[in-house]
Amino acid sequence: MIIGHQQQWNFLKKMANGGRVPQALLFSGVDGLGKKAAAMEFIKLLNCERQEQTPCGRCFSCLNIERRRHPDLLVIEPTGKDIQIGQIRDLQRFLSYARQIAEFKATIIDNAHCLNQEAQNCLLKTLEEPRENTILFLITSLPHMLVGTILSRCEELKFYPLGNKEMAGSFGGFKDNPLWQEVLDWSDGRPGLAASFFGQNDLIEQRLANERLVDGLLKDGLAERLLLIKDYWASLAASKDKDGEEPENDDSVAAINGFLETCIFRLRRLLRQKAEHGATDRDSAVRVAEILKKTEDLKFLLLSSNINKRLLLENFVINII
Repeated sequence: MIIGHQQQWNFLKKMANGGRVPQALLFSGVDGLGKKAAAMEFIKLLNCERQEQTPCGRCFSCLNIERRRHPDLLVIEPTGKDIQIGQIRDLQRFLSYARQIAEFKATIIDNAHCLNQEAQNCLLKTLEEPRENTILFLITSLPHMLVGTILSRCEELKFYPLGNKEMAGSFGGFKDNPLWQEVLDWSDGRPGLAASFFGQNDLIEQRLANERLVDGLLKDGLAERLLLIKDYWASLAASKDKDGEEPENDDSVAAINGFLETCIFRLRRLLRQKAEHGATDRDSAVRVAEILKKTEDLKFLLLSSNINKRLLLENFVINII
């Protein structure tokens, strides 16, 4: 199911109806917009047994594509921080086999910017030798991390955050939730993120905890901020080994990423407020913009490198807030 993005969906339907389906599509835009959901829906449309204007959602193809059990569908995701060359070789083998029941053999590479250099070079060979009735989707929030030769062989479709009215209309069924408006605000036009919040109460609880932590960091002095971060790190005990060394744990990365997301949200809101005051608050607005950029850079480092997480948090409170 696609929430919003009607213009992009109409473009994809026009492709399918006109029989002009490219070998490779690049779906770009910030995380949480529903880019992968749009790719899955398009794959359903291409292979739906009822051949209607929209996927029926009930035939064998639609149901098994949704469950990722279709024999002609492959979804590739990062293993740890990267997508490895072995995964792209698996893709090549998958594409070398004849289609079993689908009209189009499809592959989705989620977080394609995580392809390491070897994997990108291997993927380029696949793109240079397209096979009939196959389609490859590259889903990414950071298209600039892909080499230009890959980008040049993909047709890019950009996705953007939804407007407030569209978000409210799409999630009107959750109005009974006492934090409905807060969740829509936190989601910042990203329906995938809103769906995650509404579907998992523990995410809402974690977000509220992050809001309280950010409030403390914004009002306290350096010593108090360092103590807050020390306590926060201790709360991630499940992500630490018995010696307290830096963990390699996806849960800790997700938790810290959620914390930085909360900081970014609050900084953006603060920047908008200062912008409303115009020239009278220009210097302060510039400072907030600088902090916002550095926070976004730290989030990128967290997700794309093996940076020490505790040092990252300490660096944040010392040099950012």
